[in-house]
Amino acid sequence: MDFTVVWTAAPLIAKGIGMTVLLMACVGTLAPLLALPLALAREFGPAWAGRAVSAFTWAMRAVPTLVLLFFAYFGLPALGIYLSPTLSALGALIVSAMGYNVEFLTSGLRAVPAAQIETCRALGMGQGKMIRRIVLPQALPVAVPPLFSNLTLNLKGTSLAGLVAVPELTSIISGLISETYRPIELLLVAGAIYLCLNSVLIWLQARVEERLDVRWRAARAERRAAA
Repeated sequence: MDFTVVWTAAPLIAKGIGMTVLLMACVGTLAPLLALPLALAREFGPAWAGRAVSAFTWAMRAVPTLVLLFFAYFGLPALGIYLSPTLSALGALIVSAMGYNVEFLTSGLRAVPAAQIETCRALGMGQGKMIRRIVLPQALPVAVPPLFSNLTLNLKGTSLAGLVAVPELTSIISGLISETYRPIELLLVAGAIYLCLNSVLIWLQARVEERLDVRWRAARAERRAAA
C-alpha cells in the first residue's frame, strides 16, 4: 500500500473533515435544542400539541433522511424556496434527528416521578419553574445517553450530504478514489477519521453524563435539606 496520495491530498481531506465536523456540530446542537420545546409541549402542553408532536415524530422516524435531503435540495426549489447545498443538508439532517431526539427527551421527562410533579402543582409552583428546577435536572441524565448515541449515527449520516454536492469527508474521499485509483488507502484513512471523531463523541458523552449526575445529586441533596 502507498499512502503518498493521502499526504498529497491532505489539504483537501482536511477540508472534508472540517465540513463533516461542522455538519455534526450543527446537528448535535440544534436538533436537541429544537426538540426540547416539542417534547415539553407533548408532555405539559394541550392535547392538540401532544398529537401534533406525535405525528411529527412518527413521520420523521418513518421517512428516510435521504428523502428529506432530496426534498430540501430538489423539492423546495419547485415551491420557490432556494437553499444552498449546505443549508439543504443541514435542514434535512436536523429535522430527521429531531424526530428521534423528541422521543429520547420525552422518555426522560416521563422518567420523573408523577408524584413530584403533582406535589409541585399542589404547592402552587409555576409550570416553568417546575420544569427548570424539578423536571429537567432529572430528565436530562436519562435522555443524554440516547441523544449522544443518536449523534454518532448523525455523524455517519453526514456522508449523505455529499449527494447534493456538499464537500464533506466521504464525498472528498470518493472523488480522490476516482482520480487516484487508490481505494484501500483512502478508505482506511476515512474509516480512521470517522473512528477518531466518534471516539471524541464518546469521551464527550462520558463527561456530560458525569457533570449532569453531579448536578442531579446536588439538587437532590438540596431538596432533602429543604424538606
